[in-house]
Amino acid sequence: MKELRFTQNPFLTVTRQEYFTLLVSLAISFVFLFANHNPQVERLRTLVIGAWGYGLRTITWFQSMQDMQEELSRLRARATRLLLENSQLREAALENARLRAMLEFKQRSAFDLVSSRVLARSAEHFVKTLTLDVGTRHGVQKNMPVIAPAGLVGKILAVSGNTSEAQLVLDHNFRAACKIQRSRINGILVYEDGRTCRLTQVPKNADVKIGDVVVTSEMSGLFPTGIIVGVVKKIKRSSSTLFLDIEVEPVVDFDTLEEVFVIISPHQSIAN
Repeated sequence: MKELRFTQNPFLTVTRQEYFTLLVSLAISFVFLFANHNPQVERLRTLVIGAWGYGLRTITWFQSMQDMQEELSRLRARATRLLLENSQLREAALENARLRAMLEFKQRSAFDLVSSRVLARSAEHFVKTLTLDVGTRHGVQKNMPVIAPAGLVGKILAVSGNTSEAQLVLDHNFRAACKIQRSRINGILVYEDGRTCRLTQVPKNADVKIGDVVVTSEMSGLFPTGIIVGVVKKIKRSSSTLFLDIEVEPVVDFDTLEEVFVIISPHQSIAN
């Protein structure tokens, strides 16, 4: 009879006959074990069955835990994808709303406007600018006004072929001739600190109230008349000066600006 040999260990030589004998012996042992009603054999059989059942339960539990871990990993990955998709959809919806508002503003505006995205913001304390994705190739030139639907943003400070730098109203070197929209009182808008500007050169007896809207004036050589700049928040009168101390809060939220317009049309005014 042909032999089955394991060449890895020369001391082991197993024949088919020996395999068959082993299997028959095991079968006979199980038959006697389960057919015998001897109390001792019964106890042994109970122990064997119990051990076998415990082993199966343990294997099943480990398999179940592994399946649960795999399912949990799949659920976590799916939840992460859904959160990312939800965030992207929300961002797209917000961008769509902003662009729609920009388009409506451009269609209503009397100016020839070039829309631009904000590429970067300066982090310096005294020089505050925005980098825009438009330049001379788009018709943009130095000193052109920069606005948002809410109001005045600033002016073009420097320009190249495809980009430009816009100086913000919140820059220490920014100046603009403005007026109180209600009473037509003129003054000069300057930046003070934080989100605060001041309307200077306004006589002490001028008609100015808290809540008055401040707009660009026809006295300006750069900005069209009537662009909203801010709202009067505080008024101080001092006996030591001939002018009012007027605090103005800009209407534009400079921290959230992502798109702006550059006015490239000739000097015009807004009816107000």
